Amino acid sequence: LANESNSGWQQRGEGLPEWVSSKTHFLYVIGVIRVSRRDIEDKVFVDVEPLVESLGVVLLDVELTTENRLTVLRAIIYKPEGITLDDCAGVQHLLSDRLDETDPVNGSYTLEVSSPGLERRLRRDKEFKIFAGLPVQVNLFAPVLGKRTFQGDLIGLHKDAEGKETVVLGTPEGEVSLERANASRVSLVYQED
Repeated sequence: LANESNSGWQQRGEGLPEWVSSKTHFLYVIGVIRVSRRDIEDKVFVDVEPLVESLGVVLLDVELTTENRLTVLRAIIYKPEGITLDDCAGVQHLLSDRLDETDPVNGSYTLEVSSPGLERRLRRDKEFKIFAGLPVQVNLFAPVLGKRTFQGDLIGLHKDAEGKETVVLGTPEGEVSLERANASRVSLVYQED
């Protein structure tokens, strides 16, 4: 701010705040908050989900990512009969206005609205309900029954009395339950009819 010789911005006619003396050498910043990408995604999701659903579509997820050195905030939307270009445009317009008000992302970013895609990664609880019955692949951090990858039809996401979550699959060998905490990725698997 100002050094002992009283040079710097005080001599340029700019006044110092009352609590800063001309002998101040250091300024400590207290309360710097670092916000993770997931925190921003969750905050935006909770904020805009009711707005998106007012248009008759389901907000599946919000992703904040970097692509080609550009920050992208992507909203993934769904409806059983499929997403149209008009759906994407309507949601984009609605979200753009809301995000201009709340400004959740530091710096500039591109807002994208898209359908889930054929091999979508399932992240939020509601996706396990929406896509139940479809083929999925579960990749694991640690092997179960000697395997790190399982494929089958998604039965759902189940929680026991202690709150432990398991991803349940129907396979040709029978039903398989895998701890969600051990799943590095759960993705839809595209299969041609």
